[in-house]
Amino acid sequence: MKLIESLRQKPISIKHITIIVCLFILVSSVSALMLGFVIPKEVTIVDNGQEKVVTTARIFVEEVLAEQGIVLRQGDRISVSLDAIAQHESRIVIERGTKIVLTDGGVTEAIYSCETVLSEALKDRGITLNETDEIEPALDTEVTEGMEVNICRVNVFEETKSEPILKKTVTRKTIHLPVGKEEVIEEGWNGARSLKYRVVTRNGEEVSREVLEDTVLWDACDTIIEVGVEAKGPIPGMKVVVDSPSELNASRVITCTATAYDASPASNGIYAGQTASGMKPAYGVIAVDPRVIPLGTKLYIEAVDGSWSYGYAIAGDTGGAIKGNKIDLFYNTAYECRQFGRRQAKVYVLE
Repeated sequence: MKLIESLRQKPISIKHITIIVCLFILVSSVSALMLGFVIPKEVTIVDNGQEKVVTTARIFVEEVLAEQGIVLRQGDRISVSLDAIAQHESRIVIERGTKIVLTDGGVTEAIYSCETVLSEALKDRGITLNETDEIEPALDTEVTEGMEVNICRVNVFEETKSEPILKKTVTRKTIHLPVGKEEVIEEGWNGARSLKYRVVTRNGEEVSREVLEDTVLWDACDTIIEVGVEAKGPIPGMKVVVDSPSELNASRVITCTATAYDASPASNGIYAGQTASGMKPAYGVIAVDPRVIPLGTKLYIEAVDGSWSYGYAIAGDTGGAIKGNKIDLFYNTAYECRQFGRRQAKVYVLE
C-alpha cells in the first residue's frame, strides 16, 4: 500500500519505465530458454537414409545426437551445425562417408569421405601428394565402399659426402736388409674425395644412389715398405751396389740422362698403367729408346760419379719423349720421383 501511495504521490519517470521494460524482456528470455529445455519437442533425424522422429528436451543438436547414441566420424556430413539449437520439428540429416582402406607410406588406416572421386576424397581428408609420389588406383577412380588405396611416398634429393681414398701399402724387396726384416721407407696417407649423389627413397627406404659429381680433394700416398730377401743373382728392382763394374759382366756402358716416372696417368709422356712390353709397371722396369736399348735388355744403373744406384733393371717400356740416350726410371711414388729429379746415369748393358 505504501508503494502504491508512493507511486500516486510521485509520477513514474522515463528512466524507471526503461528499467522496467528491460527487466521484463530479460525475464521473458530466461523463461523462454528454460521452457525450451524442459518442454519436450519433436526432432527428425535422418541417418544415412534411415529416418526417425525423436522426442527430446535437449537444447543443442550435439546433445540430441549424443542422447540418441549417434556418433559422427571424420568424413561424415551433417546438415546443421552441432552447436545449433534444436527447434521443434527440426530436421537433422546425416550423410555417412564411404570407407577407404588407405595405406600411406606403409601405414594403414581406415578413412571416410562423402566425396565420390578418389582425388576429392583424399583432399577432403587433408591428404596431399607430391609430384614424385605414386598412388594406386588412379586419382580419377570412383570411390567404393572398402576400396584399398596405396600411396608410395617417393623422395628424390641430392646429398654430398666426403669419403676417404684409402692409401695402399707397397712392399718391395731389397738385399740391404736382413732376410725377413721390414722397414717403412715412406709413411703414406689417405686421400679424400667429395661425392655428390642423387638419392631416391621409397617410403623412407633408400632404393638407389647415383654419383653426379666426384671431386678429388687430395690424393692418397702409398706406404712403402722394404723387406729383406736373400740375393739370388741380379733381380730387377733391387738396389744393389756392386763393388766394381767388372762384376757386372757388361757388354757395353752408356751414359744417359735419367728422369723418373710413376703410375700417374701421365708422367714424362708415359702412361704407367701398361708398359710397351706388357710387363707390369714396377720398380726396376725402365723406359728406353728401343733403337738404343732393345726391349727386354737386362741393365744395371748407377750414378756417373757413383753417388747413387738404381740397381738392376730391365728395359720394359717406351715413351714419346725418350729419344736417344735418355731413360726413365720407374719409382713407386710421386714423392720419390720429385726427390730424384733429372740426373746423369751410367747404364750397364748386361750380357
